[in-house]
Amino acid sequence: MWEEVKKQWNTGGILNRLILFNVGVFLVLATLQLSGRLGFGELGFARAEAFGLATSWDMSVLIKRPWTVITHMFVHTGIWHLAMNMLWLHWMGRLFVMEFGSRRLLSMYFVAGLAGFLLYALVLNVFPGMRQGLYAYGASAAVMGIMAAVATAQPNRTITLVLLGAVPLKYLAIGWVGLDYFALSGSDNTGGHLAHLGGAVFGYFAVMESRKGRDWVRWFESILDAVVGMWSSIRDAVSPIQGRKRRGSASSGRNSAARTFKSDADFNAEKKQKSARMDFILDKISKHGYDQLTAEEKEFLFRQSDS
Repeated sequence: MWEEVKKQWNTGGILNRLILFNVGVFLVLATLQLSGRLGFGELGFARAEAFGLATSWDMSVLIKRPWTVITHMFVHTGIWHLAMNMLWLHWMGRLFVMEFGSRRLLSMYFVAGLAGFLLYALVLNVFPGMRQGLYAYGASAAVMGIMAAVATAQPNRTITLVLLGAVPLKYLAIGWVGLDYFALSGSDNTGGHLAHLGGAVFGYFAVMESRKGRDWVRWFESILDAVVGMWSSIRDAVSPIQGRKRRGSASSGRNSAARTFKSDADFNAEKKQKSARMDFILDKISKHGYDQLTAEEKEFLFRQSDS
């Protein structure tokens, strides 16, 4: 089983990694909670705080734990809460990756989660009567942002639901947002519903603004690029031999590809495939803008324009 988990982590892409990371955090927190109940030690945090990973609208709490603005997006303390969020993340994440790419999925997850937190913190600080708890956690706001983005980009795409049959994504998103909105008047999870709405609103406007050439998540992708670049530099500095091997392997791959000869049939088939892919990318640029291309699509476009 562990080998299968490692395989999924290494080969399954960003979507699988997000799901596996959420499940891993849940298992760790469940084990810590069980250890505390068995009397093996306490870490100084109550269950509601999720061992210091849950966030809060209370600035006096938040200033002591600023990391929770990020960590709360991966925290679930109930199996059904985890299961529902991961199922929706899997369903909506697959559609999102098909439309926008894996790299943008990671950015949307984080930034929609931050948007959900901001609405949650703002409303509960401005309107004390809405407060029903001190802490908040879960991936729901991030998942709602992903769903809203997909529904905005492909409103008429249908998915099949048990009992309901084929439902267009736009109606599914509207229905889900409506449930959260009406729940604000009588639910015991006001903070959660506010976060859901914040994530959904961000997902909708992020796609709408991208069509006007304004990218709402590029700043986060720039941060990710800087972190990845820094990590790669540190890793190669610690193990320069491995770094040279990786660079040498990439160079060798390019050289071996250049030395490969193709038959006329293979050449024509490859040329036709490249032409079809180019048409798809150009159509995507005309509809959504260059910034919505995945890293692989941008690289393909660059290679073709340079050839």
